[in-house]
Amino acid sequence: MPVRAALRVRMQKAILGVALSAPFGALNLSAQSPHVFKGEICVEPGGRAAVLEKGQATAQCTVTRPKRGARYVLSNLENQTVYQLDGRKPKNFAGNKVVVVGTLDDDTRTIYVDEMFRALPPKVAQSKTIYIDCDACPRGMAEAWLAAFEGLTDWGRFDIIPDPKKDELVFLFSANPYLGDYVTRDGPDKRPVRVDITYMDVVDPLTGESLWGDSRRWGSLLVARATKDLIGEFKDEMELEEKF
Repeated sequence: MPVRAALRVRMQKAILGVALSAPFGALNLSAQSPHVFKGEICVEPGGRAAVLEKGQATAQCTVTRPKRGARYVLSNLENQTVYQLDGRKPKNFAGNKVVVVGTLDDDTRTIYVDEMFRALPPKVAQSKTIYIDCDACPRGMAEAWLAAFEGLTDWGRFDIIPDPKKDELVFLFSANPYLGDYVTRDGPDKRPVRVDITYMDVVDPLTGESLWGDSRRWGSLLVARATKDLIGEFKDEMELEEKF
């Protein structure tokens, strides 16, 4: 099973575990089920960091030029908490707001991480209308548009509109990585296309910023399946954030 597909399966299991554990109190770490934590990945106190006093964050999170070997923490200034992280390297998420699924050890204030991903920008949750764009999609890649339409229609979360000037989000599919130039470029992507990887980006049509993105290296014969799987992964992340 591809790595990102396996991640989606684990995420679904984590969501189920969180949902089932919500009504029950845990007696010890081994008996606990995963819970959801939100915050920002910062450098541990002692570096350029959120200051930790009695388990609470008392300063802004910064990650500018952390020292080699620096440890990272999950800081939430809104509810004044800081947790150590164990089980998944958070360096690639440094400075980002994230959603963590994991088990908390209250004694050490450590989260044993099952999954971690970047939190979605508020605009994603607030938007209701989308436009589907398949950018420079020849041959088998052309299946992405219809697969996206079917997957998003089945979900029913957004209204799909035919006018790109009236949408709040663009669901962009391509066989090439997104360059962030949806607003500034003149016409479709002119790079050579090799239908090997299906890329999906949720783009802000006003700024061109990718608000969410991922890919599947599933080859030209599985473009439709890859497209629906990417939509499924995005749906799982949205529903996890909205539920908790």
